[in-house]
Amino acid sequence: MKKLITLMLLVGISGSLAAQSKVKERDVVGEWELVIDIDRREIEEEIEEESNWLARRFAKSVSNFALDIVESIDIVMDFKDDGDLKITANVFGAREVEWASWYINRDGELIIEDLDDRDDDHFTLSDSDVWLFDKDEDHLVPYEKSRRGRLAENEDVYLRRR
Repeated sequence: MKKLITLMLLVGISGSLAAQSKVKERDVVGEWELVIDIDRREIEEEIEEESNWLARRFAKSVSNFALDIVESIDIVMDFKDDGDLKITANVFGAREVEWASWYINRDGELIIEDLDDRDDDHFTLSDSDVWLFDKDEDHLVPYEKSRRGRLAENEDVYLRRR
């Protein structure tokens, strides 16, 4: 029984390690686009399961409206050598530029921090979010870090090099 548990733990650990790769500064510098990958078919299938026809119609209208908005958002992140991050957002023709900072922690995880304009202090966008390369090392994927240090992947959002 102990051997079985040990084997399962080793397989689980090796599987989670193979799923993401540490980030190196030289691999991050440059422009990346934020991709929000939402599966329309999956949403439509969930809506079709609704038994009330009025609720189904309303949900379909709202979801189509929201998905059209998400698809019209274009966000580019330009990681500079000095740890600065220029974030350019284009939404319905309106362009906005924000600045943040970035660094790679000792675990090889990319951390993005927002700059608070009110008192020039830094705060993390989310204390639990880190970015790692996916297994093919062509996308930076956000992971939510639990209190125990476990990582949970956000599968619908990632950064792709431009």
